[in-house]
Amino acid sequence: MKFSLNLELVFRLSEPVLPAIETECAWLWEFASVLQRANLPIDGWYPPATSVKASLRNRAFYASGPTTAVIAMAKAEKQDYPGVRSFGAWNGIEGNGGAVFTDHLSVSGLCTLSLQTKGVTEMARLEVVAYIVSEATRIWPALSIEVGSFIYASEHKVFEKRPGAGWMLYLPRVLTSLQVPEAASLIPVMDGELQKGTIVVSVVDEPFSAAKEEHVAVANAIELRLVDQDLLPLYAEL
Repeated sequence: MKFSLNLELVFRLSEPVLPAIETECAWLWEFASVLQRANLPIDGWYPPATSVKASLRNRAFYASGPTTAVIAMAKAEKQDYPGVRSFGAWNGIEGNGGAVFTDHLSVSGLCTLSLQTKGVTEMARLEVVAYIVSEATRIWPALSIEVGSFIYASEHKVFEKRPGAGWMLYLPRVLTSLQVPEAASLIPVMDGELQKGTIVVSVVDEPFSAAKEEHVAVANAIELRLVDQDLLPLYAEL
């Protein structure tokens, strides 16, 4: 299977300082734990290194948390700019079946968590991806989460400077079918008994494909509908 999927989560740090390396690695471990739902085992992740061989020498995570090796490697990672830091992990597979996620932290701007997968079968299942999106909002204070393909985000979404609907779009607001009638499904994301956000789904009966005009048309219509109601912010407004 060659289905590829990208997830891009945008957030801001709660304080104008970078978190401790241990905290950052703990966030990444929590996300890796969530990805077990997609049959990506917690002990199958490796930290970035100067070569593939060097990377595969160390596990990134134990079931109980980040490994001492990954924390040490993160601390040793050279960062070119003050107030900015990036780290991540990959599953050791190049090509089909591969997965990698990376964070980019900034004290003065938007932060991101990016996940790219290729040919990971479970990532073609709506319920699995929706679960991952929902759980990711418990790790980071997500301002938006875009789920889809690189091609849709780069070539087909309506507004370059706003989040794209793609397959799924999470926004930290309560949305109804009256507001977004084009959506195939609206999945509430809860914080206890209160709804803190909504996952807007464009296609429910199959994985999203930017090669299918009908999929692109629905995603575009969702974006236009949200903008018409001032519900889809500019990245600069996040």
